[in-house]
Amino acid sequence: DRVVISVNINSDKMASAANAAHLRTSSPIAVKPSTRFIFVTGGVVSGLGKGITISSLGRILKAMGIKVTCIKIDPYLNTDAGTMSPFEHGETFVLNDGGETDLDLGNYERFLDVELTKDHNITTGKIYSSVINKERRGDYLGKTVQVVPHITDEIQNWISRVSAIPVDGNGNEPPDVCLVEVGGTVGDIESNIFLEAMRQFLWRVG
Repeated sequence: DRVVISVNINSDKMASAANAAHLRTSSPIAVKPSTRFIFVTGGVVSGLGKGITISSLGRILKAMGIKVTCIKIDPYLNTDAGTMSPFEHGETFVLNDGGETDLDLGNYERFLDVELTKDHNITTGKIYSSVINKERRGDYLGKTVQVVPHITDEIQNWISRVSAIPVDGNGNEPPDVCLVEVGGTVGDIESNIFLEAMRQFLWRVG
């Protein structure tokens, strides 16, 4: 099978203020103007090395002096991996903040020498819980809450928020590049909403 990589990155360390031009002027997504994103998705079979691909790309970028962070998307409905059988999904990796996450985050931390948070692991359960809590608080002002735009916007805003968290322990500057792994396969129904969110993210952020 194949690993599909979508790259949106400059070679000048993304430090120039001119990079702000890549944001759409009407973008509702709050994101650091100079941040670049790399999305890695799978084909029709899972477990073929997306996590290692992300870690390896991140290591190359870090060797170039670029600040890197990683996000893992797991489309299952569980809130996290803590209650999942290791026979079904593999071992759980526990982060320093207590987050019980997919083992890929352990690869990211070891390869890139970063400290991630539980929010760096996005699941369908977390996204829907967040949207439902907002609906109960009245945040949507009586709107009919739908998969598009509310779930897709939540995914994009989550990625944008987490991508700005410093993870390398060297100051408070946000990372230059955020690598995002979309777990599972492109054929899973549960993955479709994340792929749609990625499509919208590309259009909105540029």
